[in-house]
Amino acid sequence: MANPEDSASIPADPLQLVRQAWQDVLGTDDVPLDTGFFDAGGNSMLLVMLSDELSDQSGRELEVAELFRHDTVRAQARLLDPSYEPGAPAPAAAAPAGRGRLLGSARRGRTDAAPAAGPQQPEGSAAR
Repeated sequence: MANPEDSASIPADPLQLVRQAWQDVLGTDDVPLDTGFFDAGGNSMLLVMLSDELSDQSGRELEVAELFRHDTVRAQARLLDPSYEPGAPAPAAAAPAGRGRLLGSARRGRTDAAPAAGPQQPEGSAAR
């Protein structure tokens, strides 16, 4: 049974909520929509802080791994509210050869491109 408070916790503009959280965590006003968190100046500790910030602001508990797989502002806005469409989806790039095994499963492609029976694919620039 759905909790009535759950619908109230979805922000009216998830894109703005995520953008503001990135600005707070990264300490900058220049937050691109389709650049990965690490490419925008983030690091592992800041990703943990972003997870806490977004969880607090959205009322939804977000795992760091989710934010790693959905590593752009646009992708994280869709993570908060899957029905939200903030414009054109971020482009997916093919994974380059030679990437480490640790991050390999997180960099195989987009969620919407995965077959129904296959593994879930991430979206955002970590999909490279």
